[in-house]
Amino acid sequence: MSSSPDFQRLVSLRTLPLIRVATAVLLALLAAILLTAAVITCTAAAVVLLTPQSPAALEIRSFIPRLQSPRSITLAAASAATACWLLHSLLTGFAKSVCESIAADIISRIRQHIHRKALRLEPADLTGTHADDAPRVFHTSAEGLERHITAWLTGLCTAAPLLLLTTAAAVIVARQVAIQTAVPVILTAILLRRERNRHLAAEQLLDDQVHRSRRQMVQTLGKARIVSGFGMEDLEHAQFELQLREYREKRQTLRLQQRRSRLAAWLLLTAAFGIPTLILALQLSAGFSVLACLALAPLLLILFQATSELAALPEHSSAGGELADEITRYLDRVPGVSQVAGAGFLNPLARTLTFDQICWESEDGRRILDGLDLRITLGERVALLSLQKLPARALASMIPRLIDPAAGRVLIDGRDIREGTLESLREEAIFVGGDDPVFDATVLENITCGRPDITRQQAVEAAKLVHADHFIRSLPRSYETALGEHGLQLDVGQRFRLSLARAAARQPALLVIEEPDAPLDADTKAMLDDAWQRLSDDRTILFLPSRLSTVKRCTRIVVIHNGQVAADGTHEQLVRSSEIYRHWEYQRFHPFREDRELN
Repeated sequence: MSSSPDFQRLVSLRTLPLIRVATAVLLALLAAILLTAAVITCTAAAVVLLTPQSPAALEIRSFIPRLQSPRSITLAAASAATACWLLHSLLTGFAKSVCESIAADIISRIRQHIHRKALRLEPADLTGTHADDAPRVFHTSAEGLERHITAWLTGLCTAAPLLLLTTAAAVIVARQVAIQTAVPVILTAILLRRERNRHLAAEQLLDDQVHRSRRQMVQTLGKARIVSGFGMEDLEHAQFELQLREYREKRQTLRLQQRRSRLAAWLLLTAAFGIPTLILALQLSAGFSVLACLALAPLLLILFQATSELAALPEHSSAGGELADEITRYLDRVPGVSQVAGAGFLNPLARTLTFDQICWESEDGRRILDGLDLRITLGERVALLSLQKLPARALASMIPRLIDPAAGRVLIDGRDIREGTLESLREEAIFVGGDDPVFDATVLENITCGRPDITRQQAVEAAKLVHADHFIRSLPRSYETALGEHGLQLDVGQRFRLSLARAAARQPALLVIEEPDAPLDADTKAMLDDAWQRLSDDRTILFLPSRLSTVKRCTRIVVIHNGQVAADGTHEQLVRSSEIYRHWEYQRFHPFREDRELN
């Protein structure tokens, strides 16, 4: 299994907190010493109890002259071994907790990078193609990576000291016999882990083939009408029998693979314990110390467990590497919008907004805007329309620079908006989406976004302007009501008016408003119609409308088709002169559309 460079970078000594890693290793080392002490204590007690007159037993008794009776020896050994085991478990748990905290800190930093990257990438995803990318890498990939980093660090920091100390203890007890018995134990532990990995990969492959064969047979059940209508029963039966036979053969192969894997695992386990047992038996018959044999047996068992844990490290490195690579690919994406060097303050719109030879392509290479020219003057209410939503939405998204044109320029009062800072541009050109979510905060914080320069009174006035104040005051705690996942849930119309209040509180010179696609009740429609009039008294507004009443109230309607402006005028003018506008209106509002918006 090959390891990813990104995973190795995450767990390298240059990036890991060395003091905490050393703490985990020290705790694991102390735990290993205690476990070894427990083994030696139990071994010594067994020698004294089983062979009380042997030289080893007499030597052990000389160290503890007060413990002569079998009962006192058993009680003392059990107490000491239990204490050592409990302390071992406690220290091992502490070491694992340190490793878990290290992995959690690494993932926290990664999630911070993902969050910052998402804030730059997601606004440009107009089609929603990558809508699931950020949540996937933030949750699924990062969580899986944390799990593998934790397992890798825990295995390295706890299993490695245990392996070294156990090996040293076994060599001290009986060097030659320890080497003879430890080698097969270590080799079989490694081979058993590799066999397990090979079996899982082969089983997954065969299982996929079985599922694929089953799907093919299920698909034939949906062809009954064609089979019966064209008299294809014999041919269909023959094909089904062939598929069924292939399915049974693959199932049989899968079961055979499982039996072989179990047999291989059984043989390896037999070798892991049978070979050392045989060696120890031969050594005993040749006069080898009983004390040494009793001490080596549990030490070899611990050695097998530690080797198995270390042999699993490449698996975690490989699986974690795949997740790290996925996260890295996301973080390496280049945002389509960035602030140019030397950008200065951009003044609010005072005369004209100009789109000059705008070109833009979607991710799949389709030319959405192709040399579009458009000029909008201060104070206009403009409806941007297109047969598909993307062209109009793409053009509107260029105003606050959620996306940039591939060619051409967007000018405010003759100045390219890319020459201004993003902060100054987005302070005066705000995009209000039709389904913008609320934040997990109070109503007031949702309007002010935590900005200290927007007072409560200004937030209330903005809410009144867009007819949001009434429903806000009807909430349990008025403007202090908590919203979001753990708070109160608002309906579509309420969320939209809250978004309008958020924008109005900043008093921008230019507003881009996308109306909700979801149906609205009559009261909400009436309030929005009045809000459009109030908002447009001292600013320029571009609408991406979903209601015909909004289109009719605009002073100007611009229809985009084939990447350019295909029609431009008022509703009355375009109904008479523009076929493409009539088609757009019919497509969305003709009386036979079941989901049409009644206006």
